[in-house]
Amino acid sequence: MVDKKSIYYTYKSIEAYDKYDDDVRKIIQDDTDQDIWICNRALPPTCYPPPLSEECIKKLKELSHDVVVHEIEG
Repeated sequence: MVDKKSIYYTYKSIEAYDKYDDDVRKIIQDDTDQDIWICNRALPPTCYPPPLSEECIKKLKELSHDVVVHEIEG
């Protein structure tokens, strides 16, 4: 079984959200087989996807410096 970690992510700006959200969602969907997760209603939103693999987290962090990914310790 692959170790999965909980994260939350957001974007540095509304423009970054518009530019990268589809890519971020695709990366997460490919890793989790889920397409719905909790996001707040702020712009840009902060989102809490299902637990992700290390490889997926790495892809998200490398996508752009405008995508902010934080691992949740626990």
